[in-house]
Amino acid sequence: MDSIKKKSNFIKIFIICLMVIFLLTGMGCKGLFFIPGASYGYYVWEDKQDSIHIQWSIDRRESEFNGWVATDGKISNYDLLEWEAEDKVGINSEKNKIEFDAALSENDYSDEIVVSVTDYSYLEFELKINDGYDLSRTNLGEFLNSPDGGIFKIEKGYFDNLKKVPWYQKHPWSGFFYKLSTDILFTLIFIFILGIVAIEIIRITIIRRNRKYNWYLILLYGVLILVDFGVYLFLTKLSFI
Repeated sequence: MDSIKKKSNFIKIFIICLMVIFLLTGMGCKGLFFIPGASYGYYVWEDKQDSIHIQWSIDRRESEFNGWVATDGKISNYDLLEWEAEDKVGINSEKNKIEFDAALSENDYSDEIVVSVTDYSYLEFELKINDGYDLSRTNLGEFLNSPDGGIFKIEKGYFDNLKKVPWYQKHPWSGFFYKLSTDILFTLIFIFILGIVAIEIIRITIIRRNRKYNWYLILLYGVLILVDFGVYLFLTKLSFI
């Protein structure tokens, strides 16, 4: 009975870990993961129909979002999602620039524009929050890359090229691995100590009464050493040092 209970708990922990990884890697039905009403800022991505989505969200703080999207091609169509009557949007006569001004409040925490563009080589954006730039809250693509300036340009195929970049070089993983690599000795010691704690938990709860106790213990510590060595190789050879 205890064995069945232990296996059930292990399965639950494994499922929870998978869910955490799913969230951290930014996988969502939109191609990126954020929570309207909890996340704050702009989120820009491209869907399978090559339409460009510009969505903004607040975390219960009243804010005003305004800006524009321009192109050297033509804006053939645009759709407004969760738009209110007082929100403003307009397109110029050449149909190569769309401007918007929309406020969000506690009861209205997300707006979105979906833009269809044809015959273009680039898109140019100016996306403001409360009449200022907050580049850390302007997120491009599923790994939430931030632009370099208040007015920024992306080439056609930008989002497709993002998909070709190795996952460990994408935000936020790139920044995370860079921080680990700047003090690699501390990182390796921390992982080793964390591994010892995990092994001790496994030893007490799962393999304590197993006939092959010593073999399993040797195996677990061998795996921990290999993991630590693998992290060292990854951070020194494949990462950002």
